[in-house]
Amino acid sequence: MIPADSPGGFRMRRRHLLAAPALLAPGLVAAPARGQAWPDRPVTMVVPFAPGGTPDIAARLVAPRMSQRLGQAVVVENRAGAGSTIGTRSVIQARPDGHTVLMGSISFMMAPLTMAPPPFDSAASLRVASLLGTVPYVLIVRADAPPRDLAGFHRWVADNPGRLNYGSAGNGTPLHLGGAIYSLLTGAELVHVAYRGSGPAIADLLAGQVQMVFADLPAAAPHIAAGTVRLLASAVQHRLPGFPQVPTMAESDPRLADYDIYSWAMLVAPKATPDLPVQRLHEALAEAGRAPELQPRFAELGFDLVLNSPAEGDALLAREQAKWAALIRRAGIKAEF
Repeated sequence: MIPADSPGGFRMRRRHLLAAPALLAPGLVAAPARGQAWPDRPVTMVVPFAPGGTPDIAARLVAPRMSQRLGQAVVVENRAGAGSTIGTRSVIQARPDGHTVLMGSISFMMAPLTMAPPPFDSAASLRVASLLGTVPYVLIVRADAPPRDLAGFHRWVADNPGRLNYGSAGNGTPLHLGGAIYSLLTGAELVHVAYRGSGPAIADLLAGQVQMVFADLPAAAPHIAAGTVRLLASAVQHRLPGFPQVPTMAESDPRLADYDIYSWAMLVAPKATPDLPVQRLHEALAEAGRAPELQPRFAELGFDLVLNSPAEGDALLAREQAKWAALIRRAGIKAEF
């Protein structure tokens, strides 16, 4: 057991992590000076996964509203692979003028920490426009799988050591760590199968190629609603408002008391991007995030909207990177790409 309060403890203390929303902090967004019009061409919003997961859904929800605010098209482009590091690296290496940005999950920060040596330092290489919001992870199995509840799942896994596969959005992603931490704490023997996003992982769950997925709720929600998968557990420390009858992993077994896995949708740009584009991106994202027509959709998908300021976002990214680096190091989690 890794103590929750230790430097490497993995209890994700969301009440401390999420700063009070600062949609448009006073004085944050100054009017552009004459001759400083930005953007002057379309903005490419890179999603470092295949379609279907949290960052992709978030990007496609906010891009049209951001386009209206910015006066230029915001084009969503999927660049999947290597646990999100391919798409993330492409943004880090892009011209730092605000026209190429990343809508990423927590994986863009986490995946490099599982690689030796890390291909880049996310906090040092990127600056945050805003954390759009956080989303919980859930444990799902196919609707016809043997376990009917979480207690049954624990028995199923214990009775089939090394014979059950779990799918993830890629090596080094929270979906990968969800299974790795479960195995670490319970002694379960699960086989990890990496995909290029949670969408493909869930597709193979439905096809019977893997037996379970530690999935982000936005990607799993349509399949839960359709009855094609069974939701067994919330992977965060609280029961989900939309599924109050579904237990948390933490409450199901004393060994899992600190189990708490979630992700985020965060908009970032290359570190050298000037303040003006970052401020305008923040303003456009904040307006999109609070758009009345999007509120029901965000709630349905389990988003906990944050929309913090760029400075708060940078501080959060650095803090979470340090926390996860300690956990990954102490747990000995390494990803093969």
